[in-house]
Amino acid sequence: MNSILLTTMVGLIAGMLGTGLGGLVTFFWRKPTNRSVSVLLGFAGGIMFSIVIIDLLPEAIENSNLFCAILGMVLGFILLNMSSCYFSHYIKESEYIQTGILLGVGIALHNFPEGLAIGAGYAVTEQLGFGLALVMAFHNFPEGLSMATPMNVGGWSPSKILFSTILPGIPMGVGAFCGAVIGEISPVFLSIILGAAGGAMLYITIFELVPGAYKFNYGLDASFGILAGLSTGILLTIIL
Repeated sequence: MNSILLTTMVGLIAGMLGTGLGGLVTFFWRKPTNRSVSVLLGFAGGIMFSIVIIDLLPEAIENSNLFCAILGMVLGFILLNMSSCYFSHYIKESEYIQTGILLGVGIALHNFPEGLAIGAGYAVTEQLGFGLALVMAFHNFPEGLSMATPMNVGGWSPSKILFSTILPGIPMGVGAFCGAVIGEISPVFLSIILGAAGGAMLYITIFELVPGAYKFNYGLDASFGILAGLSTGILLTIIL
């Protein structure tokens, strides 16, 4: 029982710390201008796209097969479309804040299977589980940063952004608990969940972040932000 509690706490801390670090960056930002908004949203979109293409989808296919990965993507796409419709009708916040919240939903979906991996790793050896948790924490930093960017543009205070970016890390703790209890996780289930996270993030990138980046008359800056985000996401994926 103590080992399961330890695993859950490690997963929880790794998840909350990883995304929270991205929110912490906003304490050092000034109020963005329209030009910097184009760059920042493009940057966030580039990071998200790189995570989907280089990390989530290949991992989803590797765990099971292409069909399960695509099925998960479709489910994630539909889930975020429904969430977007709900937020636009009932959440009385700016479009940037809604984008940030939607990103949080996608990140939370991603963190659950990562938590499962941590729990399953601890079931093998403590060193493997802790090593996975450390990698996941660093790996979640760009996701937290992408979530914090539109919230910062939307005018939320740094402390509110920090709290909001910490919340999507909680499912990693839940996943770590489930992984520790179950031990062996169905590859098909993992594939669908990872695909769903990829589909959710792809939806946000295509319909929220990229259009927001090109909303103002700074198309070249938006394109630069997207390329910079793609490059950063690729480098972080290789390093971490």
